Amino acid sequence: MSELVKADGDDRMFCSFRTEGRLYGIDIAQVGEISAQVAFTPVPQAPPAVRGLANLRSRVYLVVDVRPVLGLPPVECTEDSRLIVLKPHLAENFGVLVEHGGDIVRVSAARIEETPPSATGDHPQDVVVGVCKLEHDLMNIIDAAILVEAVKTSI
Repeated sequence: MSELVKADGDDRMFCSFRTEGRLYGIDIAQVGEISAQVAFTPVPQAPPAVRGLANLRSRVYLVVDVRPVLGLPPVECTEDSRLIVLKPHLAENFGVLVEHGGDIVRVSAARIEETPPSATGDHPQDVVVGVCKLEHDLMNIIDAAILVEAVKTSI
């Protein structure tokens, strides 16, 4: 069972975002910051998930679009887009571009259920390691470490 979905009775906090009408969350322990600054410089001949490089407070971050990793086509940035910067122990200078989001959601660990891995082990949804039942929605839980590995293998 993934460390992110172990139900130990404690409350868990997730940085949430929406894509294609679905709610996703990344454990707040994996998030360094959430930035509304999403301007980036494209990288020529990069895979679809790599949108470019961003300069935040004199540090250069690799900007990865979460949509292609989830098997969806990229979309243009809007004023609602956010850059979720991951903590350095997961990936140094790595940001995840999301369409809408940045809200923090607190849930009981007992509400989290592990999702089974795909039969092939390489399906884009493998970054989703659990589902959390909220009052009016389901939140798909993304393991940022698996997301980083999925991007590394696509480069």
